Amino acid sequence: MIEQIDQAVYAAVTAAPDALNMSKWHVCDTTHCRAGWVVHLAGEEGYALQKFFNSTALAAQLIYRESRSPINPCRFFDSNENALADMKQSAEINK
Repeated sequence: MIEQIDQAVYAAVTAAPDALNMSKWHVCDTTHCRAGWVVHLAGEEGYALQKFFNSTALAAQLIYRESRSPINPCRFFDSNENALADMKQSAEINK
């Protein structure tokens, strides 16, 4: 579970100009896609969940659910522009 997940993810993806890369789950410790950021922000437990299911998308979806902010997994395959717009909207709506 991530407290205030929508705000946490949006803060992470806007912290640096290339922090968001929707074409890969994880690029490095400072660049991930939306699902990758969710797993990363969940820490060791997030990475363990990803490894257990062998799926970043499923791990991220479960983390969103447990954080009381369910997400349509199709959102993990948006373009950078669409993902950023959706994350911003979610962060503002779910304050």
